[in-house]
Amino acid sequence: MHLIHVRLHTPRDFRVPDDLAAQFIAQATSAEGVEHVSVHPCGGQALTVGVYVTAESLLVAEESALAVSRRSVARVPALRRSRITSCSAALVGVYFDRLLEHPGGDGRTMRLPDEDTSAS
Repeated sequence: MHLIHVRLHTPRDFRVPDDLAAQFIAQATSAEGVEHVSVHPCGGQALTVGVYVTAESLLVAEESALAVSRRSVARVPALRRSRITSCSAALVGVYFDRLLEHPGGDGRTMRLPDEDTSAS
């Protein structure tokens, strides 16, 4: 499952409907793999929607989340004057921190080559 963050710029008078997550999910097709939606007002005119997508790859998940978001902005009355400003996978910092704690395996934490210039 992939978590995709969709950020929206909303009108000044925007109020988050209580059922906005359900309205978002209603715009998804079964093939898009949307499992859950969370809505997070960010202050001012910003709104972040977390779209949890089951997909074969991160790219497919991002494409699905963007398609659902575009339909939501076009069809959900509360969002019609909003615009999508970004759509990207969420970085899970704890996961990457743990990778750094346990070097080896996938090559991401390989030591740099010895850069001793006295031998050159």
